[in-house]
Amino acid sequence: MKIFTYFVEPAAYSLDLIKNVHDKQSIQYCFIKNYSEAKSESNIANNLFLSKRNILSKIKFIYRVWKENKLIIINGYNNFPFVVTFILNLIFLDKKFIAIESDTPLRIPTNNFKRYLKKKYLYLICKSKFILGFAGGNFSHKDLFRHYGMQENKIFLMPMLVDNSRFIKDDILEQNPFRFLFVGRFIPTKNIDRLVHLFVKHFSGLNAELHIAGSGELFKKYVSEFRYSNVKFLGKVFGDDLVHLYRNSSVFVFPSTFEAWGLVVNEAMSASLPVVLREEVGAANDLVLNNKTGMIASTFDEFAEHMLTLYHDKEKLSKYSENAKKFMTEKWNYDLYSSQLNKAIYFINRS
Repeated sequence: MKIFTYFVEPAAYSLDLIKNVHDKQSIQYCFIKNYSEAKSESNIANNLFLSKRNILSKIKFIYRVWKENKLIIINGYNNFPFVVTFILNLIFLDKKFIAIESDTPLRIPTNNFKRYLKKKYLYLICKSKFILGFAGGNFSHKDLFRHYGMQENKIFLMPMLVDNSRFIKDDILEQNPFRFLFVGRFIPTKNIDRLVHLFVKHFSGLNAELHIAGSGELFKKYVSEFRYSNVKFLGKVFGDDLVHLYRNSSVFVFPSTFEAWGLVVNEAMSASLPVVLREEVGAANDLVLNNKTGMIASTFDEFAEHMLTLYHDKEKLSKYSENAKKFMTEKWNYDLYSSQLNKAIYFINRS
């Protein structure tokens, strides 16, 4: 079966997925956008970027992809390639299967007009016989498709992944001082300011540090505002430096209250870090709930309690660390993605 994938951008996790799955299964692909903060495009051929084509060339390309492939995987459901591909399926008799690959959990708009439009649009799509749902997680990510009328047998897990092998460390050593680590953008929903306040309140006088890596609109404000000797703002950290940072930390903390998934959670757990997450983090249910790889908080007070638990309880810290590494290496990996993709292919062949 011929398969084609439209990725949104050449992000690191997309390129790793291509190397570990798409190239091995001869799945062709392109990128909708030509820029990603997570990865340079320098080593990618220009003809793989849809954004570098004019409108007529884009339509011709999308039509050719639709004509030549049986399964077309598209990251998202509201971009130009998806809309054109869906319309082609409506116009022509030779139907193709279109898979919506989404890391978005179910979130119903509070605005009545937006809620009405989204419902009408997604009901039209999800009830189509030839539309499949490729959900990044097993819980609310699948609920997105269920809520808008997609049949259960057309919804497949396509796990959100990183290349675990990059982050794995052989020996799990106790860090001195104890290091909490945050990695992410400096935007309001990440709650970095709340994290700093919690840490200063509960860990003053204890042998612990909070390391914060990343940049964004609030970086200068927070660096200026929070001047504590045990709180380290590290700026942007990539590549081997980021791997080193994970491997030399004790616990990963992620207090975001709006997070579709959070691939930094995958990275941290691959590096044997127990995680403390807010329940709003999309990865929480699949990677942490019932797996004893970390702790999930519904409030910021509970978040601080979990941080203190892992600081004081060395036995739990060690066990969760081992569990995190084991879960990522043995379960949440490219073999899982390939097996789920093969299930979808089997479904299509029997349809």
